[in-house]
Amino acid sequence: MALVGCGESGPAGRFDETTTHPDAPPIAPFDACTVYTAREEVTSFQHTFVCAELDFTTYPPVGGDHYPIWAAYQSYEAPVPWGFLLHSMEHGAVVVAYRCDDASCALSEALQAVLDERPDDPRCAGQATRNRMILVPDPTLDEPIAAVAWGRLYSATCLDAPSLHAFIDGAYGRAREDLCNAGMDGSSSGWCAVP
Repeated sequence: MALVGCGESGPAGRFDETTTHPDAPPIAPFDACTVYTAREEVTSFQHTFVCAELDFTTYPPVGGDHYPIWAAYQSYEAPVPWGFLLHSMEHGAVVVAYRCDDASCALSEALQAVLDERPDDPRCAGQATRNRMILVPDPTLDEPIAAVAWGRLYSATCLDAPSLHAFIDGAYGRAREDLCNAGMDGSSSGWCAVP
């Protein structure tokens, strides 16, 4: 693994930026395995109306204004509006998003296997979930994999489980609110139908 940059300040006020090149195989169409991590100060975190248009300074967002309802901590088969995911992140969740460019993509299953290795969260005892992890597809990502937590970003052109686990270890539960209360799953009813 090669360390390319560290501690610099980049786009949109990012800091503690690091780029590495693990030995994992790249995901097509990329020809190299590149893992990028950064932190970003979150300066606004107001609740808006459910499904109101949100303006993000970076994508995927690592914080900002969001909806008053959060997404349930689970794996989804279809995209979830980021306003719900941001509220989950405000509660200490880590959202792992992925982009599959073709129907044969097995990235969802591979990432699910990594997330299944995550330990139980004592704050989630008695809840419908064992931890605050969310797995979700996002066809608009620039890279195949992005993991985001409140104020923190991980993006990768490969599935490198050690670096993904390290990111989650450093980001999980480190947000404005450390809660594991049940969230909403709008997959079947429609995310923008107010419960």
